Amino acid sequence: HIITMKATTLVALLVSATTLNAFSPTPSVLHRQHSSAFQLRSAAAADESPSSSDTITKDASSTCRRTFLIGASGTIAAAALSLQQPALAADNQPVCVIGCNGRTGTEVVKYLLSKNKPVKATSRTGEYYDAASAPEGAMLEQLMCDVTDEKSVQVACTGSSAVIFAASASKSGGTPSQVDNIGVVNVAKACIDANVPHLVVVSSGAVTKPSSPVFLFLNLFGKIMEEKIRGEDAVRKLYAEHNSNLSEGGQKLTYTIIRPGGLTLDPPRGVAAIELNQGDSKSGRLARADVAALCVESLNYPQLTGETTFECYDADTGAPLATVGLSNIAKKKTDGEAFVSGFERRGNTYEELFNGLQKDA
Repeated sequence: HIITMKATTLVALLVSATTLNAFSPTPSVLHRQHSSAFQLRSAAAADESPSSSDTITKDASSTCRRTFLIGASGTIAAAALSLQQPALAADNQPVCVIGCNGRTGTEVVKYLLSKNKPVKATSRTGEYYDAASAPEGAMLEQLMCDVTDEKSVQVACTGSSAVIFAASASKSGGTPSQVDNIGVVNVAKACIDANVPHLVVVSSGAVTKPSSPVFLFLNLFGKIMEEKIRGEDAVRKLYAEHNSNLSEGGQKLTYTIIRPGGLTLDPPRGVAAIELNQGDSKSGRLARADVAALCVESLNYPQLTGETTFECYDADTGAPLATVGLSNIAKKKTDGEAFVSGFERRGNTYEELFNGLQKDA
């Protein structure tokens, strides 16, 4: 009976492995170098920012920064001129995406570019593999960032209006301990040191439920669930300490931790299809593109999403953690109201969806 039960649990939860970018192949998109390239970092900017010194930059990679403005030469010239200004308004500063070549990270970059946001797409190689598909006029900087290396993390985060952490463990990129725990802590510390207003972390549902089938199955892969919750807890602690010990004139900073259910490559269904939850008792399935939208849109409503942790899934796939693996692997729709946690959130706009989220203690 015990053997049968274990086997059933493993089979039922195979779909949950899709929550791990580590065990999904990254997009194999041909990358071509764009003919129009310019260097974002000017001498004036280098002098202005002591945390981005030449020494740190060389230590990270002497040739890691590649900036592309894709479009007509006139657009390139105008953008280059504006980037030479000594300071940029927060709205014009780029959003830094950590782990841009993972499937979720790629969707985050695409969503940002679709909203005409400047982007720093970071990876261990310094290349964004889907750069060739960026729309005309998109401002895209490709930058090397290894989350296990504090100096490269510091360079990547400095000067960003926000940072979205979409990296996870992989065979070539680091263990769960190195990426999902130590890596996310390195990024959080760098954001705080650089006064980055908002950090968004993509985590996973069920991380606080070690006896749930989802946790038990995914944790077989390098104890990744244990490392994810340690990383989450450290982020919450770092920001609580920073905001409670502000010196006069200090800047309050914030974070958002997003816990998606089983990730799919389906087309996005949009905000009205999504349900948010808190308490880590309910999950389901969600397109990676919709997770990307949540990451980016949460930056627009820091008063609602700041200092919050929430789960997300399509409302018609919602189920308790004990049975969600079965419904996910069968790709079944569920009666989301059959199990109600009391913390469900729905909306026809992202502002409505985020409204009412409870702040972390």
